Amino acid sequence: MLEFLVDIDPDRDDTALLRFAFALARQHGARLTGLQVVMLSPTAMLAMPDAMLVLDEQEQAALGRRDWWRELCRGHGVEGGWEAYRGFYEAVLSRRASFADFVLGRLSRETARLASGFNPLGRVLSTDAAPMLLVPEHWPGKDGVRKVAIAWNGSTEAARAIRAAAPLLLRADEIVVLDGASRVRANARRIPLALDHWLERHALQAHWEILDEEDDNGQSLHNRASGRGADLLVMGAWGHSRANEWLLGGATRYLLQHSEVPLLVVEA
Repeated sequence: MLEFLVDIDPDRDDTALLRFAFALARQHGARLTGLQVVMLSPTAMLAMPDAMLVLDEQEQAALGRRDWWRELCRGHGVEGGWEAYRGFYEAVLSRRASFADFVLGRLSRETARLASGFNPLGRVLSTDAAPMLLVPEHWPGKDGVRKVAIAWNGSTEAARAIRAAAPLLLRADEIVVLDGASRVRANARRIPLALDHWLERHALQAHWEILDEEDDNGQSLHNRASGRGADLLVMGAWGHSRANEWLLGGATRYLLQHSEVPLLVVEA
């Protein structure tokens, strides 16, 4: 049984995230675990003389949400569990995610602030804990993942993302490959990664769209995926060095900042 781990923030509107998470879990017969991390920033810990008391109260409140989560799971016909832990956000989430198949979280402009390192979910994304499935705040979808777009550039990062997405691809009704690799001249010293052969071995059929050089960017990838009615865009993060992505732009940065389609992102 697959396990999806959902990052729950009680102070945020997680309506779209929860709608997507329950639909996906129902589609795949997966266990859906809600996780709330109880934490205070180091600055707050120093500034508040009663910080430990505040943490105790918050932890008890988080643990008390178990019945709320179980009722949600029951109403959606999904097997689930609720967990709450006290600690540093990225440490708790990345460690717990090591036993999950996917981590589901909110995709917002804050998530995209990976360069500064100030966004906690962004810092988890930079670890190798589990593939992350990020859902836009206003995503209207409620049918799980039926149409999948794959951003393919022939890289190891993209290949890892596609392999991680295999359970979702196997249940999808339609797959489209946004192919930016075919026009790139092969490097004789590089082992070729043949996506078409991989799809064939898994009995997966896909439509292919060859990207011109001017279309091989984050905005074009997003527009094509959205235009296809995709429920998910599969991508490998940081196709170039991370410094170059953030200094020069890049597909990863654009999609994390602007995507209105859920993203499955795998850190290389």
